[in-house]
Amino acid sequence: MNHLLAISVGPVQEFIAAARRTRDLWFGSYLLSEISKAVANSVKDNGGKLIFPHPDTNLTSGDDKVNVANIILAEIPVDEPKDVAANAKQAAQKRWHEFASEARKEASGVIRTEIWDEQVDDVIEFHAAWTACSGNYKDDRAKVMRLLAGRKNLRDFQAAFGRAGVPKSSLDGQRESILKDPTKERWPERFRTRLRVREGEQLDVVGFVKRVAGGNQSYPSVSRIAADPWIRANRDKPAFKTILELCKELPGEVLHRLNETVFPQFQDFPFEGTAIYRSRHHEWEEEIDDSDRVSLGDLQDELTRLPVPSPYLAVLVADGDRMGAAISALGDVNAHRNFSCTLAGFVTTARSIVNNYNGVLVYAGGDDVLAFLPVDKCLSCARELRDQFVECLKPCVPINTPTLSVGIAIGHFMDNLEDLLNYGRTAERAAKKVEGKDALAVHLHKRGGSPIRIADRWGNSPEKRLLKFASLMNQGIIPTKLPYELRAMAKLYERWTDNTDTAIQQDLYRLIAKKSSRGIETVRKELATELQGMDSNKLISLAQELLVARQLARVLKQETRQSAATEEVLS
Repeated sequence: MNHLLAISVGPVQEFIAAARRTRDLWFGSYLLSEISKAVANSVKDNGGKLIFPHPDTNLTSGDDKVNVANIILAEIPVDEPKDVAANAKQAAQKRWHEFASEARKEASGVIRTEIWDEQVDDVIEFHAAWTACSGNYKDDRAKVMRLLAGRKNLRDFQAAFGRAGVPKSSLDGQRESILKDPTKERWPERFRTRLRVREGEQLDVVGFVKRVAGGNQSYPSVSRIAADPWIRANRDKPAFKTILELCKELPGEVLHRLNETVFPQFQDFPFEGTAIYRSRHHEWEEEIDDSDRVSLGDLQDELTRLPVPSPYLAVLVADGDRMGAAISALGDVNAHRNFSCTLAGFVTTARSIVNNYNGVLVYAGGDDVLAFLPVDKCLSCARELRDQFVECLKPCVPINTPTLSVGIAIGHFMDNLEDLLNYGRTAERAAKKVEGKDALAVHLHKRGGSPIRIADRWGNSPEKRLLKFASLMNQGIIPTKLPYELRAMAKLYERWTDNTDTAIQQDLYRLIAKKSSRGIETVRKELATELQGMDSNKLISLAQELLVARQLARVLKQETRQSAATEEVLS
């Protein structure tokens, strides 16, 4: 008898969410994908016919360009699906142990062996459910997913292995640290720069594997993403070329170099962005010798010849809308396989899009996307991702085609990575709450004050509006302090019920003319649509958008050669 088998692999939180460095974050998602590949391969080898991921998906281990989601769905043409699930669980454990053994071999001199042994076998979360095929695929799939959800809600409570006096992991506080105390047991010197462990930082077995396994490949830092507009604006200047040469002289264990083949979008400056921000150079003081201090001093001198770069970057989190309804509407298993194939194609497309906008894709699994982007390119990238997602799925779901809601959080690169990720996820949830979904939400997190939040449906072109406002500010046509005055104006009009539209327009033009007499007719023309039906609530919304545009304007000002996408929007 045929069965439908569904498997969930985890833990998602520890692999993807808990991270201090972008390298940890990327490797955690890669690790989860590799374990999911091992599960899918095991199911396939045991006679299963994959539905999700698609059977033709490249499941070769070690290919970080192919992300496999942590949910596996397959047809099992055998009477004992329990055996297939058991073998898949063994495959997941085996793949995890391969990474763990690599990390332990690499840095055995700094770990507490007894705590490692307690933790390493208690990491993988594996849940499986199956149901006999009735001939009605839609009903069978709905049933097996209900069973899987029920199984995941049945928690396995195992005995805790607490150790008195041993600190918990700094990343999530769930498990004890496996690191030796360097004040009691001296670490081999080479591990200090290899692990990049801050004073007092602790890692459990998962955090340690994410930090150490997979070789010593550097990953773009949040500071490198934030500095990208500044780099593009200054790359042809003599001072920048000198800065580039000085960075090449600094030791690789201090200033990590990116692989330009893996990350061609960063070839203009294939180093950590820390080098660009003089305020962060003190982090290197203990890691360089006297000869390198000369190069560092020269680097600091050259940086004074150029403008100070903006320290803000964008975290993009996207999720498909109405995906459950779209999958439920698929008539048979072959239609679902075609749908899976289409989603796999979008993953490849998403990686290419993010790279083209000088960003870095951390994760793309079907309809989920997580990426870091320069502030000046994040809106155009989000729009292209959304449009390509709809275009990809339209042939599979021509009616009620799923759309993509995108959240963008703009934050300071010195904010904790966990906070930046939470900002992005909060923005994504805000986009999903917009009536009708298919929306963009942008949250601006300055280092002081409350976040600025805006959200609108893609059909209203919010990204074009924000870029237009930013351009008008950089031209001096819209005063940069206008949004604060709009807030005050909104309080004046909050009790008005009649003729607020015309009154607000006149007041707004008066304010702009008082601050800047340039282009008042341009403002009338550009804001005509935005000011229709204006009341105090809409005035507040306009002020919020102008505050976000103000931050965009600052970053766009660094990039003198605006991208073709930006020029098209502003034309």
